[in-house]
Amino acid sequence: MGGVKRDSRKKKRRGPSTVIVGPLTEWTDFHGLQLLFGLRRTTAWHLVNSEPALKSASISLRGENETRGKRLFHVAKFRAFLESRIS
Repeated sequence: MGGVKRDSRKKKRRGPSTVIVGPLTEWTDFHGLQLLFGLRRTTAWHLVNSEPALKSASISLRGENETRGKRLFHVAKFRAFLESRIS
């Protein structure tokens, strides 16, 4: 029987991940920043781009679509930055 061939490899659907942050959390994503400090995605992004002391890393697989990945933020750097702003 003729027909359309289907690719046997199905793409795994990505659902929302559960974010757990605690005192030992070293790196977190946007959701963790919101839980820890109340910073939303846009605010965190503006801070990272304007403050060289803040560290973030983009994780993606080489050869994959570079637009799909995960940005992580260094919690201790954000904590120190925010504490330095307390007046």
